[in-house]
Amino acid sequence: FWSSWMQSVRDDQREDGSIPIVVPDIDKRRVSSGWGDAATIIPWEIYMRTGDLSILEDSYPSMLEWINYYASVSEDHIPDMFTYGDWLQPYSQHPEDERKGETYEKLIHTAFYARSLDLTRQTAEVLGRTEEAEKLRSRLQEVRAAFQREFFDENGRVSKGKATQTAYLLAIAYKLLTPDLEVKAIPHLLVEIEKADTHLRTGFLGTPLLAPVLEQIGRRDILFEMLFKESYPSWFYSINQGATTMWERWNSYTHKDGFNKGGMNSFNHYAYGAIGQWMYEGIAGIKPLKAGYKEILIAPKPGGPLTSAQASYNSPYGEIESAWKMEQDVFVLKASVA
Repeated sequence: FWSSWMQSVRDDQREDGSIPIVVPDIDKRRVSSGWGDAATIIPWEIYMRTGDLSILEDSYPSMLEWINYYASVSEDHIPDMFTYGDWLQPYSQHPEDERKGETYEKLIHTAFYARSLDLTRQTAEVLGRTEEAEKLRSRLQEVRAAFQREFFDENGRVSKGKATQTAYLLAIAYKLLTPDLEVKAIPHLLVEIEKADTHLRTGFLGTPLLAPVLEQIGRRDILFEMLFKESYPSWFYSINQGATTMWERWNSYTHKDGFNKGGMNSFNHYAYGAIGQWMYEGIAGIKPLKAGYKEILIAPKPGGPLTSAQASYNSPYGEIESAWKMEQDVFVLKASVA
């Protein structure tokens, strides 16, 4: 499905390299950072899950065109374009459209420019295009330096726009700060989480980064607390309102107020379902170390109220199963690869 759809994305890519916000491009709508980056993110994810080089070979020219579009709308490596922002961030106080979240738009543009550059660089390396990969690496270093200079101060604080969970998550997840500044930025992220009583305050762009960043900084305890919250906004809040699918909004429907009156109210929407990756890789502990699951790590991470977990994944090399439980304070793990 995804490989087929990426052909449609390439077909609808415009002459200037930009990617429309919906494909097929049925109404010639605008271009958005964080949305157009599907041109680089999805081919890379397909490759990592399948090990199939053809998706990278087919998509590499399109990936180059997309990052060159970013360059064409940039000044000193800072893009100036449209974005839907951290869409549907809870409790947003955006002055014009609360749906767009509060994270500074140019910070979002630059972060995703760097992300797409990095994925295109990695693609070039995998495809053996060494010289091109080095040029992309050099450009990426320049964009990262511009990001840090423009949006963060010497103490690791967001210096432009509102300090949000997503602003810090983007900087840390996409390695946009020098190691010493990243260390300084981490406590500021934790402060934003504490302000929210350990609730997420992330929309479509920030939510997928919560798990990998909190895992990276050794705060899995916070992640488990977030995951099992039942008050708004949280996954279990939606479940307690009757959700059996992933909703576009945390409160697309509530027992008290019925259907959300805000419009854009899909009841089958992926974005917040990104936590599923960590449930497989973190909780169950089935994580690929090389493309296509050629090498895997089985390392479940108990936490929160969980006393057991079980999952299976049908990889290109066979089915992988992981099941663990706590028995009288003893951790018991059973894993198999068929």
